[in-house]
Amino acid sequence: MIRQWTYLTGEELRKLFRGSKLIVLLLLSFFIGVLFVLIGGYLGLDGNVSLIALKMMLAVLLPLFMASLGSELMVTEWKDGTIKNALKLPLSREMIYLGKLSAGWTAGALIVLSVFIPTFLGGLLLGGMPSPSAIGATVATYASAVVFCGLLLILSNSVSLWAGSSGVGLVACVLIWMGMSFVGLFEPEYSRFFVTGYADWLQPLLRGGDAGTSLSMLLFMTAYYIIGTILGMLAFQRKEI
Repeated sequence: MIRQWTYLTGEELRKLFRGSKLIVLLLLSFFIGVLFVLIGGYLGLDGNVSLIALKMMLAVLLPLFMASLGSELMVTEWKDGTIKNALKLPLSREMIYLGKLSAGWTAGALIVLSVFIPTFLGGLLLGGMPSPSAIGATVATYASAVVFCGLLLILSNSVSLWAGSSGVGLVACVLIWMGMSFVGLFEPEYSRFFVTGYADWLQPLLRGGDAGTSLSMLLFMTAYYIIGTILGMLAFQRKEI
């Protein structure tokens, strides 16, 4: 079962690379990272360029990239009929769904990595080799961003499957994100229930040693992971060619 899942994930990831959207998002992420390095060098920023770039991109760009990729992860295959090729495989729909989902999650991780590589290398050129603790904090922060961005991709995929359209799903995700951000801005006590408040979920632990707050947000994210996966799977199972 694990071998089948791994093989299917690899095939689905190769399929994503054959499309244009993932390539475009990877290139955009990479060049935006390079742009942050150039701006940091021009302004003489003393801070960690890699972390500054990630924090700014998590505000808008990375969530938008995840919603854009997730909204087309599966629903377009139903629309153009190519999903019938996958359904002919001697695999259950659940396995096919999980393979496609893990491929999308991996693609999201690669997009985050495309930001990390140029900003980290640029930071070395601008400020020299940081301390091991600073490197560890940077890597941990990017790893937490991968977890967060993967959640956004899974949720946007689920919304798109139920909407039956990538365009409608993307618009719905953007509106939901804006709604959560608006409510969280004026009612901060509710932000811990909203996905928009989890972008910096690891920072309380890294900055102040507050493991309880980080663990609480991680548990909420895990619940959202489970809900998004189950709802997406239900929508995937009920669709007909």
